[in-house]
Order: sequence, then structure tokens, then C-alpha cells
Amino acid sequence: MKADLLFVVQLVVGFLVFVSLDRAAYPAPAWRRNWRNYSIYAGVWCVSMALELLLFQRPWFGLFNVLGLQLLLIIVSNLKCRYLREPFFYTDTEYFWDAIRYPRLYIPFFGVWNTVLGFSLYGVSLFLAYRYEAAYSNWGWAALALVVIGVIALYVAGSVKHAALSFDPSDDIQRLGFVPALWRYAQAEKERPIIPLENQPFAVHWEAPAILPNLLVIQSESFFDPRRYYPELVQETVLSHFDQLAAEGKRGVVQVPSWGANTVRTEYAVLSGVEPHLLGVHRFNPYRRLAKHSVTTMALYLRSLGYRTVCVHPYAAGFYRRNHAMPILGFDEFVDITAFEGAERFGAYVSDKALGQQVLKTLQQQYEQPVFVFVITMENHGPLHWETVSDAEREQLLLAPLPKGCSDLAVYARHIQHVDEMLTLVTEGLQALARPTGLCMYGDHVPIMSTVYNQLGMPDRATDYVMWGTAGMNTQRLSTELTAAGVGPAFLQAMGFKPSGI
Repeated sequence: MKADLLFVVQLVVGFLVFVSLDRAAYPAPAWRRNWRNYSIYAGVWCVSMALELLLFQRPWFGLFNVLGLQLLLIIVSNLKCRYLREPFFYTDTEYFWDAIRYPRLYIPFFGVWNTVLGFSLYGVSLFLAYRYEAAYSNWGWAALALVVIGVIALYVAGSVKHAALSFDPSDDIQRLGFVPALWRYAQAEKERPIIPLENQPFAVHWEAPAILPNLLVIQSESFFDPRRYYPELVQETVLSHFDQLAAEGKRGVVQVPSWGANTVRTEYAVLSGVEPHLLGVHRFNPYRRLAKHSVTTMALYLRSLGYRTVCVHPYAAGFYRRNHAMPILGFDEFVDITAFEGAERFGAYVSDKALGQQVLKTLQQQYEQPVFVFVITMENHGPLHWETVSDAEREQLLLAPLPKGCSDLAVYARHIQHVDEMLTLVTEGLQALARPTGLCMYGDHVPIMSTVYNQLGMPDRATDYVMWGTAGMNTQRLSTELTAAGVGPAFLQAMGFKPSGI
């Protein structure tokens, strides 16, 4: 009886801490919230503690696990706000598994020592729990009761329609609470967004040009033109060929739906032509539940005209589930890291130069039919702070010494110079092709350079694009400012395709 009473006290105290701990999230949730949100807290708490009892039978250790996991998510969320300007939400849970599979993409931002410390702390707590805490004798009945109470509480909380989600994660966390927002986004992900045909630009009738051109779209990792913000620091020549293509074609900025990461948001917007706000919660990671909102994409439309469609990405095919997404999006072939065995690398990733050579090889293989190649670069993927630049390179890349702590800008300037060299390589090869070819290159998001931005000025969300063709382009209707969803339609129009009504 005494053990049962202690267990109830543990549950109540733990639940109060569970609710209060949410206030550590940024932005902090308001105390006064709809009662359904507190019902979600109760449901999640009970079900989580039931699971802990089933696994370990030790209430104190169960409290440590649930509250520790909550605190971990809040720490990750606050770090994400710092680096990416948005908090953690449900669709991000996939990245924990990705962090195990692709640690270099994530752990540097969380911190290697923080990661080691976290695992060590958990190992010690596990030892102490089994060494000093006795198993709760009625854990089976307690777990069953908690599951029943938890399920009832979550049922009473109702469906996602009661939340009136804005899908602005910061706003939703403030209104609902950190844990309730996670739950509501999980509910929302089960819903299928309806994308009207008029919002699918590649589903409308297009008039194709008499001679179908090859089309090359390059999504350049973390690319933007830093000279727009730091002209007194970055050499004009780092993007000299980009400037030449812009003079012959068109350049402008792209308002992308992410900051510092989450490449697939921009990627899907470009390929689908669908504005992200129409996707609901799926806007945050469109490839997680792609079958729920499949639309007529650029690749599907071009394939219907007889194009061969190829996606080239020098990284693991399973990252972002691209191995499943690309066939659905309309690509005949997906060239992943396995095609780059022995290829030149710069830092940890396949160099842009080697990628450009592979792209030219793909285009040169096509003779009987036009080809659409969509390229996702990798060289410039951070963390930039893990790289160094020599004094000689700094003199070549920069106009003046950088303030202390801003070395990332020198590293970044070197990478975009490599982007420029890739453009030189690719455009020279395109001019040798018999079929006219159009090139579009844009950045998926700005890079993570927090110290640089804090000291030298914060850029806006926009990246840069350039469009160019071997036989010229029709740039009359091409805007200098595009949304990510507008890039594909604008490129087709510049290459002589005409949608209905134009």
C-alpha cells in the first residue's frame, strides 16, 4: 500500500514537472491555454509512463527518462531556433535516426562533447537505477491503468481541427505548448492536403517549343551571393562566371521556404511548383508522406513530352527518402553516391567539379531524346566551422581581414568559388551539345554562419538564381524575384514553353 501511494505521488509530481518544463522552450508557451492542451499533456504523460513501466518497472527511472527526453527535445528545439530560426516539431523526429546514419550532418551543431556527455549520463543513470531502485511490484496493473487513462485523455483532447493550427511552429508552440504542438502536428500529418489543379502549374496545358531543349537545373547547396551583403569583404571575382551568365541570361533572388537547412522544402517547391502553404504540415518535410500529396511535377510533365528525366545527387540515396521520392516525382533514373566511387572530394563530400563532370557525362549520353537533369550538389554542406582556409586563400577570396570569429565567411567564399568553377565547366560542355540546352541554378537556402551574421549583418531568407541558354532565352517575362515554387515555371517559359493563357 505504501509503495502504491508513493507511486501515485511520483506520477503527480512528475506530471507537474512535465507541464512546467515546457516553459523552458523558446518561444515559451503561455500558461493560459485551452483545456484540451492540458488533456494532451495528461495523455502523453500517462502513456509514456506506462511504456517506461513495461520496459524498466522502475518509476523513478521512468520519470528520469520521460522528463529527460522532454528536456532533450527542448534543448534541440532551442538550438534549432538559434541556427535555423524555427523550433523543433513533430516531423523533425525523423532526424534523430538520420543523425545516427549521417552523424556529420547533425552532431557538429549539437556538439560532439555534448553528445558524448549525454550518452554517458544516460549510461550512468541506467546503472544507478538497476543498482539502487527496486522494481515496482504492481507495475503491470499500473501500466494498464495508465494506458487506459492516457488513451481516454487523448481521445477527449479531440482531433487536430480543435487546434486551429497556423503551421507557424513558433506561434503554435506559444498557443498550445511544446508537447501539445508535437501531438497536433503528428495528427495533422495523417491528413491529405488537397492541391487544386489551378495550383499545380505543371498540370495545366503548355505549348512546347518546336525543338525541345535539354534542361539542366542545379540546386546548389547553401548557395547565395554574399557580395550582396558583404561587398567590402568578399572579392567580386569569386563568382565571375556566374556574373557572365547573368549578363547573357538572367539573375535574381529566390524566396525560399527554409533557413540554413531543410533542403527538401525548396527542392519540392521547385519540382512541384506548389506553394508550400498549400501543403499544411507536409510543407516541413514533403518527402515523409509524399504519396499523400503527389502532384504533376516538372519531371512528370517533361517525361510526358518524351524527355528522359534524371536526378543526380552525390550522397546516400536514402537521405530524405529520395530513393522513394524521386520515382514518384517523375524521374526515370536517380544517380546517387554509388556512381561517384573514386570521384574527387573536397572536404567530406563529392566536389562540385566532379559532380559537374558527371552531369556532362549524363547529358552527352542522350542523343535520341531531350533530357531533363535535376542536380542536388553536396560540397558546400556544412559545418563550415570544421574547415580552415590558408592565408594565401584568404588573400584570393577576401578584400579585407575578417573580424574575429568570422572565418566561416572565408570558408564559404572558397566553396562558392568552386560553384563558379563548376558553372564554367558545365557551360563549356553544354555549348558542345547538338541540342540547345538551358541552365538554371539556384540556392536551396542560405548557409549556417551564425557568428558571421551576428557581427556583420543578417541576410534575408532569399538565395540567388541564374538562368542561361546555349541558344539564348526569352527573359521578357522573367522576374528578378521568384518564389521557390515559381522557379520551374519561370525556367520553362524562359526556354520557350508557354502555359495556357499566355
